Amino acid sequence: MSMISRYEARRLLQEALEEFAPRWEISADPIEMTIRDPHHWLSGIGTFGVTLRDRATGATKVLGRRSGPEKSATFHRGLSALVLDAYGDGSRDPIVRYLQEIGIADANVVPRPFALASSRMFAALRH
Repeated sequence: MSMISRYEARRLLQEALEEFAPRWEISADPIEMTIRDPHHWLSGIGTFGVTLRDRATGATKVLGRRSGPEKSATFHRGLSALVLDAYGDGSRDPIVRYLQEIGIADANVVPRPFALASSRMFAALRH
């Protein structure tokens, strides 16, 4: 079971894409991957699968699957909930490394080591 919900995974991934890979968008909602499907490509417990699309070219990246019916897509290991959780807590490095690994964040992006006002901390302060 994941530490974060599918809704939270989508929100955090969307924020990360806007910050580090603005050409890319989520085209299919995140789902939690399981070992039951032999085509799933996990990154440990709490792995999310999601489909991303390049707004300019239409290129597709399928995260969390080794293969699938998408003929022109590239397939990559899933996105760990720990990476998303770290991003939500203000640590940019794990998500930037992952986005670079799958080829959508510029290799020259240097994340801030720790964001002083992450979205999760900001939300907690409002309550």
